[in-house]
This record gives sequence, C-alpha cells and structure tokens, in this order.
Amino acid sequence: MISTAQAQQYLDQALGITVPTFVVAAAVEQVEGAEPAMVDAGYTDAAMVMIQCMAVALIAAAGSPRRINAQCAPSGASRSFKYTDKDLTALRRALAALDTAGTVSDIVGPDPVAGTLFLVV
Repeated sequence: MISTAQAQQYLDQALGITVPTFVVAAAVEQVEGAEPAMVDAGYTDAAMVMIQCMAVALIAAAGSPRRINAQCAPSGASRSFKYTDKDLTALRRALAALDTAGTVSDIVGPDPVAGTLFLVV
C-alpha cells in the first residue's frame, strides 16, 4: 500500500493539488481496504500503486481543491490557482481503464461532473 507521504507527493507533484495531510491520510486508509481485491484481481505491484494513487487523489480531491496554476519566487513571491477543470474527470477515466476489475469503483464513486441526460418521449 502506498504511504500518506507518497500519496501527498503524487497529489502535489503530479496533479498540483493542495490537500491537508489528514485528508490524504484518511483517503489512503479508505483505499487500503481495497488492496486484497486488487491482489485477487491479479494486478501487478505497479498497477496497484497507480490505482492506489489515482483513487486516493480522487477521494482527497472530492471537494474540488485549489490547484496550483503557476508560481514564481525569488522574492516577488507569487502563486496563482485554478479551481475547476476536467482533469479529475480524465483521471477517473484513466483509473477506470487501469482498474478493469473495479476494485476501487465503490470507494471513488461516479463522476459528479458527468451530466445526466433526461429524455422525455
């Protein structure tokens, strides 16, 4: 299972998402329960790490956290953030493609951005 530090590193460096450590720890704990199902599904260690990272990211980012858009420093310190875009939807698609057995689908849940289509006939 990935550690909280590894999950925090993935969120920060790969996704640019700022999430409090206690939220990441809770998300890691939730995803940890799915590890036996991943082993039963025959996933490789590498696939399990990727699935765990993506699932933790989706759970921890559920509240639409701010994402670092740009930052500067040598002391004209500046940071800009973006708050919504479709990156998390793309991450859900990548997770679904990797986790074909659906081991974390109940934990991650459906994409809240995906539109509902109502037809009146």
